[in-house]
Amino acid sequence: MKILLVSDSHGHEQVLKDLYQQYPKMDLYLHAGDSNLDISSIYPYISVRGNCDYYPFDDRYRVYTPVGYLLMKHKPFFTEEEIKDNKILIHGHIHRAYINEENGHIFICPGSTSLPRDNTDGTYAILDLNDKQSSIIIYDINTKNVLYKIEIR
Repeated sequence: MKILLVSDSHGHEQVLKDLYQQYPKMDLYLHAGDSNLDISSIYPYISVRGNCDYYPFDDRYRVYTPVGYLLMKHKPFFTEEEIKDNKILIHGHIHRAYINEENGHIFICPGSTSLPRDNTDGTYAILDLNDKQSSIIIYDINTKNVLYKIEIR
């Protein structure tokens, strides 16, 4: 399962379209909130509601992947139950990209495509999840340089 993951695009619709054109064969396109776009404008991305979103997105999105459940919310606060029940936990909100593995759980913030706070031009993530070997990579949006990478076995 291949997933393109973005967050915090804040109305910059073209960057989402550009990423979709660069990666047209993903299984899922996920947006961790603060798109400031409506459902038809953000398609094919599935989005959760961010604190700056005014459209009727859900607060959470959960899907089963080959490595276990993935849970996406906008803010970086997860309950013990959410952590226990999910292998991959995704959030946006902080505009700084990172990947962190803790006690068998993977926490990801793809950063921001448009308004980064981490000395990049913007970031996004590609999750390549399968039952043998998986990877999560965060890229710089302009240079395509790998900023963070983790392998999951």
